[in-house]
Amino acid sequence: MRTIIYSKKIFSSHVNSSKLKPPNIDFFCFKNNLSPFSTSKILSRHASPEPPKNHNIINNLSNTLYKTLSQQKTKRKEYLSLFEEALGLKTKWSADLLSDLLLRFKSSTEIKKKSLELGLSPNKFKKVMQKFVSEVWNNKFTRCNTEALQSAYNANGKEGVKRTLTSGFLEYIPEYMEEQDKEKYHSLKQLSDLSFPAEWHPSARTMQRKIIMHVGPTNSGKTYNALQKLEKAESGIYCGPLRLLAHEIFDRMNNKSIPCNLVTGEERRELAGHHVPLTASTVEMANLNTQLDVAVIDEIQMISDQQRGWAWTQALLGLQAKEIHLCGEASAVKLVKSICASLNEDVEVREYERLSKLVIADESLNGDIKKIQKGDCVVTFSRKAIFGLKHEIETATGLRCAVVYGALPPETRAMQAKLFNDPNSGYDVLIASDAVGMGLNLNIRRIVFETVKKYDGKDIVYVPIPQIKQIAGRAGRYGFENSIGEVTALESQDLRYVQKAMLTPSVELEVAGLQPTMEMVEQFAHQLPDIEQFEKLLEKFEDLARVDGQFFLCNFDAQKAIAKSIEHVDLTIPERFVFATSPVNISDPKLVSIIKKFAEHYSERKPILLSSIVRLDVKIPEDMLGLSHIESKHRIIMLYLWLSYRLSESFLNTQEALEMKSKCEMMIHQSLQSLKFSRKRHRITKSDVKNSSKALKQSKERRLAQENKSKYSGKLGEYVKKFGDNSKNDDKSDVKLRKTIKT
Repeated sequence: MRTIIYSKKIFSSHVNSSKLKPPNIDFFCFKNNLSPFSTSKILSRHASPEPPKNHNIINNLSNTLYKTLSQQKTKRKEYLSLFEEALGLKTKWSADLLSDLLLRFKSSTEIKKKSLELGLSPNKFKKVMQKFVSEVWNNKFTRCNTEALQSAYNANGKEGVKRTLTSGFLEYIPEYMEEQDKEKYHSLKQLSDLSFPAEWHPSARTMQRKIIMHVGPTNSGKTYNALQKLEKAESGIYCGPLRLLAHEIFDRMNNKSIPCNLVTGEERRELAGHHVPLTASTVEMANLNTQLDVAVIDEIQMISDQQRGWAWTQALLGLQAKEIHLCGEASAVKLVKSICASLNEDVEVREYERLSKLVIADESLNGDIKKIQKGDCVVTFSRKAIFGLKHEIETATGLRCAVVYGALPPETRAMQAKLFNDPNSGYDVLIASDAVGMGLNLNIRRIVFETVKKYDGKDIVYVPIPQIKQIAGRAGRYGFENSIGEVTALESQDLRYVQKAMLTPSVELEVAGLQPTMEMVEQFAHQLPDIEQFEKLLEKFEDLARVDGQFFLCNFDAQKAIAKSIEHVDLTIPERFVFATSPVNISDPKLVSIIKKFAEHYSERKPILLSSIVRLDVKIPEDMLGLSHIESKHRIIMLYLWLSYRLSESFLNTQEALEMKSKCEMMIHQSLQSLKFSRKRHRITKSDVKNSSKALKQSKERRLAQENKSKYSGKLGEYVKKFGDNSKNDDKSDVKLRKTIKT
């Protein structure tokens, strides 16, 4: 009989659940000698020597565990997941966790397949894997030592450890290969070696650059001070994370009569007729081929971003500027110093304090929408919730609301921000997603979190602490009416998380992102003529790539998904690379189908007219569906513009695209003014995610059925010809077949 121990109260798991009530515990504390599960060491890491402050969460946890234990259907390992889900915890790094991850890795069929493809004999695999796992466990394999694996786990969780182990194992196996396979392997490893990214930029290595870091919280003046240096420079560049920020610097400099060009992935604005000393650009578009006096790289902490971190690393390593000013969070200081030390460059750190006071509220709004006031910014993390809140707040308070969210074009976001900032516009409240955290100058009195959870593409998760801090920091603006900012939440349980987040010290960044160049991928492909699928080629590069301890390879998932969608199109490796790295949100099926159509037309070397693909309605959308359609069209226009600057021989109508872009942005802005939305807000749950995933899967199945309709229709014709059309007497399977084909 297994006994479950909660504090001092005991009940047996085999007793009929209908005769018991869940224990009403005040607190729980696991000790090494007293634990309910065999995973005691793991669970004890979450133990507290004192009662937790939040009793409600613990009582809810008690009820959850009681039901689970009574039903006796859950495996022991899942108990830990229950604790983590209920308490919002992440398993800490430990020997137990490493043991579990190595066990999973050892039994992975995916790893076995990859090693056999490289030339490892099947009868050697088991022995080699056993030896590798043993060396990793005993900390004898440098590439996958405890420090490296822990760093990978801290940065990317279990997936990061798996990636590190995979790369390490594929590096471990050559000595067990035949000579001919070994030579080919070493050639591939050499071409995918990213260990010395500083050597990719020899011109920058000949310069003695001065690196200055401006670090501090939001609203501390760090970027302002860096830009003062840029304004006085004879030549310089601003590199920002968003088109919106590049536009802002472009306008700011030219309004001060300082000539400045604009260069983003989708747009070029070059002043003609005179020397232009400055350029405002997105960080991916940083010019690494020109010597400059001053460069400003904004939001340097994004150097560790899983998707885009490579662009900040590239700018830091490659810019040929006498002075490089880095602006961002203090969490990046140690990493930047480490990278610059390897370049024999010193880093001067200038720390800034917040200029205006920020108050963390003691009480929430207790769910009362009527407590929303003029100057508030209400933050939520889904588009539906934004418009639901807009309707509720306007109905309950009479205050008119502007909105800002990620799917809006940067220009429209700027228009909405302007309405909110203008005291005479009639817009008193801003409702925003996490897009408010960066790139907009806003006169916010108070930030109100409607929720602290969001859907991350896979699951409902707590908003990361750095993001909470960045959003909260938008409250209060130095030198304006709302100089003292306040942070609160709509609900009490969310406020507790906000309070904890604001008091949590920043975690130092450990690794910087890298991405191979097109030339590297092309050379790699020449060594693997048997691999025809570009997606598989990227995957192979990802597996074999070697990076130094302070770097990591950025996520290839989006590029691989795009590459897979255009695999049937006849393109060269460089052309595939361009399409695969285009700004396409792979969760948007419409945009994925458009990139596929663009690739097909390009392969035929036909001019691609944007007007034949996108047609803008005359009528302004008045509902969410119509607004969603016009936003989708705007994304297609921006994709066309991005491609037009890289494949100009087919994407010819740049001027037409720019005109359509402006018209589209104006329509979206006007739509937001007149939008009718009467449904109440809905807080996203896991069931919503499951339903949306199911709907997406069904839509994909319908699309595939439509694409293959002619093939199936032909088969049906053959079936009818052979057996006759006895549809009245068809059995259920035949009817189902016909319905599927018609669908």
